[in-house]
Amino acid sequence: MKSKIGYLYLVLVFLIWGSLYVISKFALATIPPITLLLLRYLISVAFLYVFVKKVGFKKIKKKHIKYFIAIGLLGYSVSITFLLIGTSLMDASLSSVLNALNPISISILAAIFLREKLTANKIMSIGISILGVYIILGQSSGDINILGIFATIGSVLFWSTATIVIRKISGEYDPILIAFYSMLVAIAFTLPASIIELQYKPCTFTLTSVLATIYLAVICTAVAHTLWNKSLSMIDASTCSMLYPLQPLTSAVLGVLLLHEKLTLNYIIGAILISLGIVIVIAFVRVKGKS
Repeated sequence: MKSKIGYLYLVLVFLIWGSLYVISKFALATIPPITLLLLRYLISVAFLYVFVKKVGFKKIKKKHIKYFIAIGLLGYSVSITFLLIGTSLMDASLSSVLNALNPISISILAAIFLREKLTANKIMSIGISILGVYIILGQSSGDINILGIFATIGSVLFWSTATIVIRKISGEYDPILIAFYSMLVAIAFTLPASIIELQYKPCTFTLTSVLATIYLAVICTAVAHTLWNKSLSMIDASTCSMLYPLQPLTSAVLGVLLLHEKLTLNYIIGAILISLGIVIVIAFVRVKGKS
């Protein structure tokens, strides 16, 4: 039952994060990337504070302070900044597809640092899902921005590292507390960067960009990161990462509906392969649980 709930959380997380790429386009139209990130965390912290009061403010152990700094700096600050930069330079669907490379980096890092087994079914799932990602990527009709690609890949590497760190302390603290404290760290690093950014890039607010920012802050940040942290406390990090390919599927559908992107045959074939890769992992876990 606990595992099933964990997978439900994961599905919700990746559906939400899939919408992030499309909604970010509306916010980034008038708000520069780092400033948008700062606004997301300021709103998210205010939102999470209400729930943190209910679970209680647990004091961070001295030996764990470095982990929260790593999560806030590498995961919530650097990684998401790179992600927003990549999204601002490329099609939302392409950025989401590249971010689906997370299963590879997370699985490898989890095997190295957490001693999680890189099983045959996980390797097969990764291979099939990445093949689907490759097929989708190959049909991209938008301009391929090299800087955007490197920024997104950098985001993948930093987020994978933060995920491993979250897994190490997930049993010690409530998922809401991990998200809350880590976002406070991210704010400390993002604020000075935002001040510098605003000296060179203008920031204006429209009704669309404000609503998009609120959605990104409350749903894609506060809610999704809490559910992600909760999932990591219930399921192996490498297994959690297997559902990452749900993101480009969601982005593709929303891209068609909101950004009028075309859903080609390559996208459909790639989506089928990605879904197959996800089913392999879930089916294996369910069979294993029955044995």
